[in-house]
Amino acid sequence: MRYLAATTMLASCLVLLAACSATRGMTVPGPDRRTTIDLSAKESAHLRRGMRIFLESVQGIADGVRRNRMAQVARSAERSGMGMIEDISFSDAASLPPEFIIMSIDTHQKFDALSRSAAENGTRASTLEQLSAILANCTACHTMYRLAR
Repeated sequence: MRYLAATTMLASCLVLLAACSATRGMTVPGPDRRTTIDLSAKESAHLRRGMRIFLESVQGIADGVRRNRMAQVARSAERSGMGMIEDISFSDAASLPPEFIIMSIDTHQKFDALSRSAAENGTRASTLEQLSAILANCTACHTMYRLAR
């Protein structure tokens, strides 16, 4: 239920963002060709905290795979799933480029899928395959965007 509510809220945000692409004024081409996202200091700190949680999840997943502890993998992945974005306000979401939001939702969903797979007797190979897809999203996002502050 929690997952459905978060997905519905974010889908609504995407529709609104697509309808009023005024957020384009909050992004500019960066000096290194990435799009610079200009957020308030509070919003930027919140986003950076989320990225640190992603890294902690990845570390926990890698350690769980190394030790063949799939319960640890599942718990670590779940930390970065859709539940992580339940507290994001509509105004905070509106300050981000729509493409960024789409990639963010996809990444959270991939963490949830990895968590479910690991909890349901997933293999180390399938876990690594899913982790690779998550990290591809992280790499793509960092290639496309940078925070102004």
